Amino acid sequence: MLDYTLIIISSPSGGGKSTVTNKILKSSRRFAKSISATTRSPRLNEINGRDYYFLSLKEFKDKISKNEFLEWEEVYHNIFYGTLTSEIEQLINKGKIVILTIDINGALKLKKLFKERVLTIFLDIPNIEVLRNRLKYRGTENINDLQKRLKRAEYELSYKNKFDVIIPNIELRDTVDQTIICIDKFLHKLSL
Repeated sequence: MLDYTLIIISSPSGGGKSTVTNKILKSSRRFAKSISATTRSPRLNEINGRDYYFLSLKEFKDKISKNEFLEWEEVYHNIFYGTLTSEIEQLINKGKIVILTIDINGALKLKKLFKERVLTIFLDIPNIEVLRNRLKYRGTENINDLQKRLKRAEYELSYKNKFDVIIPNIELRDTVDQTIICIDKFLHKLSL
């Protein structure tokens, strides 16, 4: 296994991890986003291989049995998310600094596995009401899914203090700037 150096950005669903990561990717070519695998259906405008690797439940479980994931989790009933080891290795072999946008449990698993070689960043939300409004505005969830995501968000927020850095995601530009500063400090410390 390679000696991974990873940047992990987590937040509750709708907390801004994809938006912040995309801004960081546009700021520098040294970064690359790891594309996660999932068993959920694609949302409108999501493309397989760009946003996620959309797998059937059988395909995902087959990859679990073959130990092809660096980390994985069943986030909701039969809705799995995971990081393919091959995805990380391919990006590292290209000389990229890999950014993962994953859930809190995956982040903490990788932190435990790679210790000081991983920077975990939690994007905090002002409150659940703000998150509810963001998810409603996004328009990708029905009322049932919205309630599941909000319940999950409360659970995820209870783990934020286990992350290396907590950044409030209130103003996007400030959040992106703070995140880049934290990443640069982390990478500088590793190079010493």
